[in-house]
This record gives sequence, C-alpha cells and structure tokens, in this order.
Amino acid sequence: MKPKKTTIEGERDERRKALCDEIIHRAAKMMVEEVGASMGMMLDRVMTFAAAHACTIDGSPKTATAFRDLADKIEEGIFHSVTGEGNSHGRTH
Repeated sequence: MKPKKTTIEGERDERRKALCDEIIHRAAKMMVEEVGASMGMMLDRVMTFAAAHACTIDGSPKTATAFRDLADKIEEGIFHSVTGEGNSHGRTH
C-alpha cells in the first residue's frame, strides 16, 4: 500500500473538515440543550437537512445511492471505534 501524500491543499481540506465538524457539533448541542429538542429530533433535523440539500445538488437517485452506501458502511462497522460495537466491551444497543 502506498503512503498517503500530504499536501498543503490536503491539510487545508482536513482543517476545513474539522472546523465544519465543530460547527455541526455546536449546532447539535444548541438544538438539544438550548431549544430542548430530543436527540432523536435533532438527528432527524440534521439528516433531513443533509438529504434535502444533497438531493438539490446531486438529484434524488444519486443521493439515495449515497445514503444506501453509507448504511452499508455503518453495518460493516465504520463507526465501531466510536460505538465500541464489534468487540467484547461494545454496547449491545
């Protein structure tokens, strides 16, 4: 396997992603803590927002395929390092 090249552009993109993640985290926290939305409602609003905008950019069929691909990756364990699933110490729910 080839090592990943580090470029200034790549570092900028990673920094932008990190900042975007922080903004999303703050918005989610505001919805739950300040507005009083349940975690489920907050997740519904974020996912609906993302899906609607993706549909306007890429169209509904491409967006649906992207969501299915993400669902497959979730089932395959992409977030197990976060949830603890897939190991003896993992959550069951």
